Amino acid sequence: MPTFTRIDFDNPINSSLQVEDHIYISDVVNGIISEPIHVQKVVQIGNGFILIDKDPAVAPIITSGQYISFAKDIRANESSLKGYYADVTFENSSNTKTELFAISSEVVPSSK
Repeated sequence: MPTFTRIDFDNPINSSLQVEDHIYISDVVNGIISEPIHVQKVVQIGNGFILIDKDPAVAPIITSGQYISFAKDIRANESSLKGYYADVTFENSSNTKTELFAISSEVVPSSK
């Protein structure tokens, strides 16, 4: 049976946080943030809280005052365009001769 940990926040949750993002915690001592420790993935985002797929009794233990950050899975959040088809039209509205020096694109399979 899955066990989840609920983390409540006093401040608004970052709007970029999504389900399946990875949660990290760091201790803060005298204003210095320690090396982040991976905790688990986000299962649910609510109003002022997140739910992660982690037993609250198993290390690492999340306590008040820790710095919480998150990272996205690169496979799901690439910055390039996705799809199977591209159609590009170049138009020159100038009355003088114009030359196009270079055109480039990046093609990556997105459905494998």
